Amino acid sequence: MARCGRSRRRRPCARCPCGRRSDGSAGRTSGRSEAVAGMTSVPNLAIPRRAVMASSPVMTTAPPTPGYAIEAFELAMLSDRDIRQIAELRNALGGERFPEDPPTPTEVAVDRLRARPKMIEFTDWLARAADGQIVGTAALIRIVAETNQHYRETEIGVLPGHRRRGLARRFLREMVDAVPAGAVKLQFSTNGRIPAGEAFTKAVGASEVLRARFSQLAVGEVDRAMTADWAKLDPPGYRLAWVDTDVTDELMAHVVTAYEAMNTAPRGASAMEDWHITAAEVREFDRARRATGRERRLVLAIHDATGETAGYTEVVYDPRVPHVIQQQGTAVIPAHRGRGIGKWVKAAMLERVLGEWPDARYIRTGNASVNAPMLAINTRLGFRHAWDGALWEASVADLRAYLERRA
Repeated sequence: MARCGRSRRRRPCARCPCGRRSDGSAGRTSGRSEAVAGMTSVPNLAIPRRAVMASSPVMTTAPPTPGYAIEAFELAMLSDRDIRQIAELRNALGGERFPEDPPTPTEVAVDRLRARPKMIEFTDWLARAADGQIVGTAALIRIVAETNQHYRETEIGVLPGHRRRGLARRFLREMVDAVPAGAVKLQFSTNGRIPAGEAFTKAVGASEVLRARFSQLAVGEVDRAMTADWAKLDPPGYRLAWVDTDVTDELMAHVVTAYEAMNTAPRGASAMEDWHITAAEVREFDRARRATGRERRLVLAIHDATGETAGYTEVVYDPRVPHVIQQQGTAVIPAHRGRGIGKWVKAAMLERVLGEWPDARYIRTGNASVNAPMLAINTRLGFRHAWDGALWEASVADLRAYLERRA
């Protein structure tokens, strides 16, 4: 997610979700799924991923930007002081993206830094000023999977007082040099509340591949009567099944099918391929979520006659950051669309979480801007536009050429 004047996932996702996770759907389908492809299309991924700095094999120092050192790092080798500095830096950058939010407690941010899904590989750098202060971070991200081996996601963040000094470009050079043979596309994501991020992605020659709309629901403005009516839709021949903690063996196949449906989320002109998830990965995402103290609620719609997964929605909540509930994915399987299942699962979820997490003030989500069906459901539920975002891609060859011109 581009922020702090430079490009920065959530996610969402690569695959999940931004924040990162939210709502979307493939433009070639009827659009009834929630998530922004590339930001949020993998379960629970955007959230731990966005909060984790991970490992590179060795500590190095890049050629100097005057007054700054660029260092690759392993999380396990960082001092407690450096880890806290990175957590505080992320908090400062988060204040630009979400000025309406209170600061995240530093200990929460530290816990999120330490908890990372094992199938996500990070190569990380930091920028250190002459006085030792960490003023920026960057990451090159790879999802360990059979597909999308050509694809890497990026995160870059620089504190406002240290921008326009070439740090983002230095981070980009490190990323390009670290990309292995065969990885030919880098993805960037930008937040419309931080225009400098988009300016940077354009300057380096990246192309916008998907525009997204991020929305939030003020809990105090929920139409409780309409929500209750939708929650009682009960489409004939379907039932709901809830997952409140880790996914059980009994429901694992249903959850995997539901998550796979996120491949119908819009990708625009992206070079991203379908992602495929395994039961082992779902369990690992659950472990990472638990390690950060997050709670989850997931509801499945199941077709009685066939036992098929028909749809789902999922949210995540951190009691230590009580003001906000993060929407994860929502999807309705194509064969089961047109029956009101999307409205049903969303309303059933909303009714439940409003009762169980009374301290929440907002629910946040994101949709591809072309996803009219899901945007319509969210608008009816009371979600209001908060900011825009975009996904961008650039070939490694084009980025090398840009860096050579700027050398």
